[in-house]
Amino acid sequence: MTKVTVNPTPSEQIVKAASADVLVTDKRGRSFKLKKPGVLAQFRLVEALGDVAKNEVYMGMVLPLIFIVAIDDDPVVQPASKLQVEALIQRLDEDGIEAVMNGVQEHFGQADPAASKKKSEG
Repeated sequence: MTKVTVNPTPSEQIVKAASADVLVTDKRGRSFKLKKPGVLAQFRLVEALGDVAKNEVYMGMVLPLIFIVAIDDDPVVQPASKLQVEALIQRLDEDGIEAVMNGVQEHFGQADPAASKKKSEG
């Protein structure tokens, strides 16, 4: 009997990689499980933040936070209000934010799709 090996297509490999969980650790030893959020999560974040979402610098700093699905194996719910975003920022503190931002950049590329679009247009 002949054994057949089916290799995933490049598209299947990209989809699998995009849906994978990634673990990053901050300087304090806390682990953060990151996963690429769907586009709906980005729209929900903009809606939750209201007018402050117009601030590109703020959004660039906040958008990586929606990649967090767990901190030290404790599930993290997507923030649904500005107050919840601020609570998550405070929970992460500088070390956690640095680890998350670096992890998102390293494993998922550009965190802000609009910024990626501007780079490709420029």
